[in-house]
Amino acid sequence: MSSIEQRTPLSHEDEFKYAKLAMEWYGWGSPIGLGILLVALAAAAVLVRIAIYGF
Repeated sequence: MSSIEQRTPLSHEDEFKYAKLAMEWYGWGSPIGLGILLVALAAAAVLVRIAIYGF
């Protein structure tokens, strides 16, 4: 029997707690989300520069 089959289901409170923690880390306010935002802003700035000045 695998460890997944042996695990008991989480209570509703535990599910909510872990879902909230996951959203805090992977949401837009997390380091990952802010990194993606920074890359997107840099790409937009490059595209605007190319649109205005050309290559």
